[in-house]
Amino acid sequence: MNNMKSKAKTIPLQNLSMSIGNFIRYWGFRRIHGALWTQLYLSKTALSCTELSQRLGLSKALVSPALDELSKYKLIRLAPSPNEKTKLYVASEDINEVIQHILKTREAAMLKKITDDFSNLSSVSEKDANLDREKLKSLGEMIFGANLMLEMFISQKDLLKLPTELDL
Repeated sequence: MNNMKSKAKTIPLQNLSMSIGNFIRYWGFRRIHGALWTQLYLSKTALSCTELSQRLGLSKALVSPALDELSKYKLIRLAPSPNEKTKLYVASEDINEVIQHILKTREAAMLKKITDDFSNLSSVSEKDANLDREKLKSLGEMIFGANLMLEMFISQKDLLKLPTELDL
C-alpha cells in the first residue's frame, strides 16, 4: 500500500518535470534539462544520478551528461556526499543569478556573433545588388534592439521582481 502512495505522488511530479522540460526547450535547453532541474529544485534532499534516473524513468547514460551541462550553466551544483563515489546534486536556489549567468554567457555570445556577422555582411553588401537595402537596414535595427533589450534585462537587479502590470 505504501508503495502505491509513493507511486501516486511520483507520477504528478514526473509529469510536471516533463512539462517544465518541454517549456525550457524554447530557451535552447533540452527537455531533460528542465525535468532534472525541476526534480532537484523541488526535492528536500540532494539527489544522485541514479535517483534522478529512477524518478524520471530515464537511463543514467542520458541523465549523467545532462547533469554536467546543468552544472556548467550553474543551474545545479554538487552537494556534500556521504562518499567519494556518489555525486549528489541540488538546484541553485538563486534563480535570478542563474538567469543572469545564462543571459551573460549564452545569449550575449549568440547576439555578439549575430552582430559581428551582420557587420561583416553590411561592409560587403554595397557590392551585392541582390540584397534589399531597406530590409538590411531593418534587420540591423532589429539586431540593435535585441542587444539593447538583452542589456536592459541583464542590468536588472532582480529579474523575478519585474513589474507584473505595465501601464501602457
